[in-house]
Amino acid sequence: MAEEYQPITVRRRIVGSARRIAWALLVAGLGSCEREAPVVTSFAGDEQPSCPAGPVAAAFAPGVDARLELGATWLPAVGDDPVLADAERLAAHRLRTSGLPGGAGDPWRAAVGSEGELADARRRALSFHEEVRRGELVEHEPGAVDQATAIIERAEPVDHARLVVVQTQLHCTPSEGGYFRLPDRDPAFDRNACTTLHPGEMLRVLARADAGRWLLVDAGHTSGWVRPAGLSERLTEDARRAWRGAERVWALADDVRTRGGVPLRMGVGLPVVSRTTADITVQVAAASGPTEDVLDARAAITVGFAPLRRGSVLAAAFAQIGAAYGWGGRGGARDCSQFLRDTLIPFGLELPRHSSAQAESGFTTVEVAGWSAADKLAEIDRASRTGLVLEYMPGHVLLDIGAWDGRRWSISSIAEFLVPCPQGGGDTLYRLDRVAVTDLELGRGTARGAFVDRITKLAVFGSSP
Repeated sequence: MAEEYQPITVRRRIVGSARRIAWALLVAGLGSCEREAPVVTSFAGDEQPSCPAGPVAAAFAPGVDARLELGATWLPAVGDDPVLADAERLAAHRLRTSGLPGGAGDPWRAAVGSEGELADARRRALSFHEEVRRGELVEHEPGAVDQATAIIERAEPVDHARLVVVQTQLHCTPSEGGYFRLPDRDPAFDRNACTTLHPGEMLRVLARADAGRWLLVDAGHTSGWVRPAGLSERLTEDARRAWRGAERVWALADDVRTRGGVPLRMGVGLPVVSRTTADITVQVAAASGPTEDVLDARAAITVGFAPLRRGSVLAAAFAQIGAAYGWGGRGGARDCSQFLRDTLIPFGLELPRHSSAQAESGFTTVEVAGWSAADKLAEIDRASRTGLVLEYMPGHVLLDIGAWDGRRWSISSIAEFLVPCPQGGGDTLYRLDRVAVTDLELGRGTARGAFVDRITKLAVFGSSP
């Protein structure tokens, strides 16, 4: 191993100001899937560009074809893999990660309340205000952040539960317009988009503003502002407790729907009412509150958490190949960290929402910053033999899928990548904008560098304690 090798350590539980630290990381650019500074291709003298600066649409990443994006290509090598953790270990892991900065937690835990959430909301707005003042961010219209701040100041504390009925955008501040990085102002990367909320998620509503036109909510994994149109009416306390306490059914693919046409997306568990060999009666979210519907028992679902096996997780990840990328859940799509979070929840692994926090959430965390590429690849190979490996580089997180043709490959929801111009002098920016397979040499020779060189941490979910 490299001289910089450090023993694998289990991270300590961090409590107290976790949410404030998480938001500090997010506004500092270490959030869900950070887009780096725009790339400009430059040439000396009268030299003509040999390739465009981009962005250029790409069907596949370099070296990838349709065969490499089939789960059937990778899953036979996994074989009869072991269960990586039992229910007790997974429960302990969920408790530990809830204490990480940005970790997912119960919205009804004692530390959560209207006063704290509103204080966090003010801090977020102030962070955006400072970025605008420094010329790093531009508002969709002048004064938008100040208007959002005024809405926050008018907010009134409340405390009740609602369900998400239709896919709903969660905004970081109460403003439907975007905040965009300068100088490119790319509308696909709206800094005011926190995440997307799936039908069936339960929210704790902690404040209302502008006569109820904005609600401040805590979804456990993320908090922010929503319009109420996509939510149910307030739940009774009995309905809230019944929804939370029931056994749940989880989707293992995104194309699952009830007989009534209600989507069950990966990342959401619906309460089970009853079941037969053919049908599973569940509760779904309607505008009036919980109601009953039926799932086909043969659908891609699991009642209770599915056993955490590497092959099963990879199968669920490959079921999403081609699904659209969406920074902050834009348009109901997923960015890199929401893709992994939603993929792993049906197996009992509840990851934080943001990639920087996911890097700290393994059963073990391996710090590999400063290691050689060869040593990183050797550690990934070693860890993958007995478990799952998440590869984190500041701004992006990937799931290792194995070795092929002498290279190491991963799957992620990815927006873009760079390729060096053939004649030198710059890079071309390509947009994939989907869940895709890439190898860890991607970016070699560009201004950003190869993925393998940029990886700083591995989150490992291995079968041994």
